[in-house]
Amino acid sequence: MYRALWKKAGLVGLLVAAACGGSDVEPTAAVSRESLLLTVEDLSAGTQVARFTEPEQLVMNLLLDTPSDVGVPMDIVYDPGECGEQSSYADEARLTLSDVDSTSMMGAYFDDERSYLALVSDVPLDVARVADAHTGSCSMYRMNSRTITTSRLDLPPAIATENAAILYEVSDPDNPDWANNEVFYGYASVDEYTVAVVSMNGKEFEGEFTEFFTNAVLKVRNR
Repeated sequence: MYRALWKKAGLVGLLVAAACGGSDVEPTAAVSRESLLLTVEDLSAGTQVARFTEPEQLVMNLLLDTPSDVGVPMDIVYDPGECGEQSSYADEARLTLSDVDSTSMMGAYFDDERSYLALVSDVPLDVARVADAHTGSCSMYRMNSRTITTSRLDLPPAIATENAAILYEVSDPDNPDWANNEVFYGYASVDEYTVAVVSMNGKEFEGEFTEFFTNAVLKVRNR
């Protein structure tokens, strides 16, 4: 749950690179899912949109907020200790969505400063279990020199009956000269699809995230 491998600038760079280059030919197997992703027509004027079609693009983006003990072992101490397992479960569940053969992903860049990742996947996700891993007994825990706090936000009326969850996570460092990390997650299971949205914008953009996630879910539900 802690952004240890990649920084926000890396996400923005990936969005710009994907928008400006890469192949224009989408894999045939992903056409159905691709049509369920948000497009510029679904978003506010001026929003930049990119598609991620290469395996490394999906993996890199979903690693943006994974703890460094997933895939790259490091000396991390959790307090309580059980929260290491909970943290790993939540992040590994998200990483199961990183297979380009079963997942389609897009990125959106708002006002040259705020970025969002959204995906539609054929891989099932236990939304309640993932949300509980973030907000159950480990809604607050220590990881080395940071305190991780995660809260579950109310779903908007338009998707209140969906199997969905919106989470807001803050990583507070002990050192006052270090920046806080803030992450929004949105997860939904809609029929046979999994919808997920991740954003590293501040709490002041909660409304914008909620609207983006809602639109992503509704596009799949109303297909």
